[in-house]
Amino acid sequence: MSTLFGTDGIRGRAFSPPLDKDTVRRLGAVVVEVLGLRSGPPLLLAGDTRASTETLARWFAGSFQAAGGRVTWGGVLPTPAVSQLLRGGGYGAGVVISASHNPSCDNGIKILEPTGEKLADTSERQIEARIATIGSTGDTALPEADRSLPERYLELLVASVGQGRPLAGLHLVVDAAHGAASGLVEQLLERFGARVTSIASAPDGTNINAGCGATAPARLAERVIAEQAHGGLALDGDADRAILVDEAGTVLDGDDILLAWARQLAADDRLPHRRVVATVMSNFGLERALRRDGLDLRRCAVGDRWVWQAMRQHEAALGGEQSGHVICAHHGVSGDGLLTGSQLVAIAARRGLPLSRLSDLERFPQVLLNVPVVRKTPFEDLPAVHRELADAEARLQGRGRVLLRYSGTEPLARVMIEGEDAAEIQVLAEQLAATIRRALG
Repeated sequence: MSTLFGTDGIRGRAFSPPLDKDTVRRLGAVVVEVLGLRSGPPLLLAGDTRASTETLARWFAGSFQAAGGRVTWGGVLPTPAVSQLLRGGGYGAGVVISASHNPSCDNGIKILEPTGEKLADTSERQIEARIATIGSTGDTALPEADRSLPERYLELLVASVGQGRPLAGLHLVVDAAHGAASGLVEQLLERFGARVTSIASAPDGTNINAGCGATAPARLAERVIAEQAHGGLALDGDADRAILVDEAGTVLDGDDILLAWARQLAADDRLPHRRVVATVMSNFGLERALRRDGLDLRRCAVGDRWVWQAMRQHEAALGGEQSGHVICAHHGVSGDGLLTGSQLVAIAARRGLPLSRLSDLERFPQVLLNVPVVRKTPFEDLPAVHRELADAEARLQGRGRVLLRYSGTEPLARVMIEGEDAAEIQVLAEQLAATIRRALG
């Protein structure tokens, strides 16, 4: 089990382990070795707008180059831009210095395959095994940034939506979370013909994700109403998430986006097996709405890495998370907030619909209880818990669902139940929690 890499690369407090100078420099040298990039194709390196990003990039690139690798420095770029540019770009791998939606004091290092996908688990394990044994190498300067890369990324996005001005006549408000897409998202939507009002698009190194962006869309919703705009788009710090706001200020999250996009792809006969992937955290209302349309939902673990793996396993073209990470295999291999946002607004515009008509998702009530435990015995090895779980699932069959899991970081069992009847699911959740408490408390 990797302890250096999490579900989305390496992440932590900037300049503290594992993002201290020695570890980052060791990482640069190890990546050259493990990925076989000595005297090979260049690595595409970029990052977000945090004050710590360029220093971490310099440490990594200096060691990488000293170990025999070559670096193309992209400067500030969204994570999905690096993913898109890697595909067919002649690069040996990609690295993004970013902590996504985390606060500015954090940072991270994401390593991507030349296909644009997250680095394989086997390579992560090899890097982790080697990093403690390799010596730290000297610094070399970052190369000059390749200023052509943002434009190349925008051209790829324009091609994915289609030429022309599908958003002509629309007024949209965008919230870039003071992150990597600041300035870029405005350019993209304006090329499609929209009039754009920006908020949270003035990064200063410390304000990324600070009360704004995809994790905090309330300010965007207020501004959409105040501007009497047709809608809004919120991104996170590295722009791999998208959250929409309709003309009435209602937030449309990843579940709404999956439902709307799945229906459009199905209508266009571009949804293989009429199948969609979502994580265990997506609301049961999404599952029911898709089923009513004759569409199949497959669930997976939380994290866009697992979404993509499940999409490949189930031959699905669309998958995502409630948080706004959405992947459409017709256009890429990772979440891309600019692509997702522009695609969904264009779908509504071409159909002559307001954004409020994109989704009619009816969310089921949800109860979440945390139960302190002294050990994390597999639930299937606890007969009383297993019986209580089976009973709850039988009572909710077709009308809800039960999710039982342990916290990955705390001594807690998490009981989550969704269903049509709020009172019923409250009782079922409390009964299941009490059974777990007797068995493990």
